[in-house]
Amino acid sequence: MVMAKKQHKFSMMEASGIRPDGITFISVLYACSHAGLIDEGCEYFSKMRYLYGIEPAIEHYGCMVDLYGRAGKLQKAYDFVSQLPMSPNAVVWRTLLGACSIHGNVELAEQVKEVLSKLEPENSSDHVLFSNVYAVAGKWNDVAAVRRSMADQRIKKTPG
Repeated sequence: MVMAKKQHKFSMMEASGIRPDGITFISVLYACSHAGLIDEGCEYFSKMRYLYGIEPAIEHYGCMVDLYGRAGKLQKAYDFVSQLPMSPNAVVWRTLLGACSIHGNVELAEQVKEVLSKLEPENSSDHVLFSNVYAVAGKWNDVAAVRRSMADQRIKKTPG
């Protein structure tokens, strides 16, 4: 229901001659992601670049990773990240790790965690997300190993 209004508002904006900007597209891509509208999100992402000449920023790429990840298209999300024209930041990788946690993809989560360990080795949320992947898969020994590793490295979970 919300997305229908966003699409309608976006169409109205286009029809009125108002040019969308990068922030507009972040909002639209975010809405598509949360509504599960993969095809529409891909269409807007393409439109952003080819119709409006807006070069995607890391935030737009992050929205696309979230779009694929929420929909369970984890390999597509990983391939998308791997082909970015810029170095993906920790937020983009963390978005993918979160999707792995939601969908229980241990193998991909291990690959993503390896990258995050190089980018931000002391980020407690990455360790917690990673242990959640193991928990969802029922791999309690691995959960304990991640938690032990955090203790050994003196990484504390941020309360919240």
